[in-house]
Amino acid sequence: MGITVRELLEHPELKTRLVAGAAGLDRVITWAHVCELEDPTVWLSGGELVMTVGIGIPRDEAGQVAYIERLARARLSGLMICEGMRAPALSDAMLETADRLAVPVLLAAYDVPFVAVSRVVADANLGDEHERLRRTVQIYEVARLVVHGTAEDAELRGRLERILAARLIVLDLVLGQELLPVTVPEPEFLRAVRRAVERYPEGQLPAVVQLPELASGAIALPVPTRGRTFLVVVPKDRRRGHDVVVLRHVATVVALALERKAVERERQRRLAGELLAQLVDQRLNPDLAHELLLREHGFPEPPYAIAAVPELAVRLEELHTMLEGQFVPHAVIRRDGYFLVLLPDSSDALEVMRALATDRAIGWSDPIRSLSRIPVAVVEARWAAHVQERGLQRYAAVRGGALGWPLSLEAAQELVARVVAPVQAYDATHGTALLPSLRTFLACNGSWSETARRLSIHRQTLLYRLRRVEMLTGLRVDRLDDLATLWLAMRAAQILGADASNSAPQGSVVD
Repeated sequence: MGITVRELLEHPELKTRLVAGAAGLDRVITWAHVCELEDPTVWLSGGELVMTVGIGIPRDEAGQVAYIERLARARLSGLMICEGMRAPALSDAMLETADRLAVPVLLAAYDVPFVAVSRVVADANLGDEHERLRRTVQIYEVARLVVHGTAEDAELRGRLERILAARLIVLDLVLGQELLPVTVPEPEFLRAVRRAVERYPEGQLPAVVQLPELASGAIALPVPTRGRTFLVVVPKDRRRGHDVVVLRHVATVVALALERKAVERERQRRLAGELLAQLVDQRLNPDLAHELLLREHGFPEPPYAIAAVPELAVRLEELHTMLEGQFVPHAVIRRDGYFLVLLPDSSDALEVMRALATDRAIGWSDPIRSLSRIPVAVVEARWAAHVQERGLQRYAAVRGGALGWPLSLEAAQELVARVVAPVQAYDATHGTALLPSLRTFLACNGSWSETARRLSIHRQTLLYRLRRVEMLTGLRVDRLDDLATLWLAMRAAQILGADASNSAPQGSVVD
């Protein structure tokens, strides 16, 4: 069980006397640790005896009081100061605080080396080494279950909690979620951990973060995995200190479990993306896809929607993280400068998309009640994304108006095949740039001089190119109705993803 402060004082060879904190004499010392920092608690987890020659003890009264208060909050067993070395005079206020908070303050004789104290504590704790070994073996039995995937998250956490005799919370500060299993923590709990972690500068996080405002003895330590993930430990027996060595073994097992979950999550993302790609390309039976969405990917029953999110608006990982943070099931593919996202037509999904649509326009299709409508919904979402510069735009808000999409999917595909495809084929065969020239001409509202300037070509060269377009399409650029058809065909090609000259070819499924 180790040695108490009272028993340490009874060792005559240590020549140590008590000057304050008599009410804490029965505290058990888990370890004796030399520390000259003004805040030793950032490296300790509770139960230790801090030994110092006095370098870190503040000189002023207020600083000394705060020093003792820090030791008390961290549940350290006591403070041993070597007499005749570097310690300042101990103020009455400091000693009174130690008495009030039951933090023993000891003075050791000048000729007693700290190593002698450490040996006495270590010898007394030999029995605890067997207990540590036993718990370590139990922890790595849990690791075996993680590797073989034979235990659910709740069972893994429950086993670890029984080994440590403590409540464990695995907390992702970025997602704001508990991870084993995935739940939403109490807001005040999350804020308390964030405040404690954010007190420290970037890259200077201590091994153990004290969380006294959560509960007596509560601590957090980083989990060695991706993101900002912490293992929060709340002991059931608050009289005992933490064994940091054992806790780091637990953090390693937790990291292993989280990495396994991350691999499975990536696999599910890829499978969902492949499913959506097949639906968009009409290569999969909608009824079978519906069953897979429900059974394998956690989708609810319809209605669904397609969101068209510009790639410039968000990184793929961030998009997944935001949706997963709101527990929104989804499938994503990348097509022609957009992330096309299949998700439930729900308020949670809309909330995520609105958060993304601050600087870019995001299109939202009409409700999808049958998966056979997905190709049409993709066109709707892309068209809605084109009608404004930023914000979430529902297709229902623009359908039928001046900005409405005037074509069915079949009509749009036929128009692209008749007008755009011959020009694309000519460019591919002859290495010309007819389609980019036509697109620029339309963007310049039919201005020959402005188009030639933007393309950095002679006006006569532009004239030659557009005459070739007229020959290939049968449409003339100097007739308003033909020009409108050319504009509509080019816009249809862009929305359908058929304008290959407008963006580099990309794969269907997002890696």
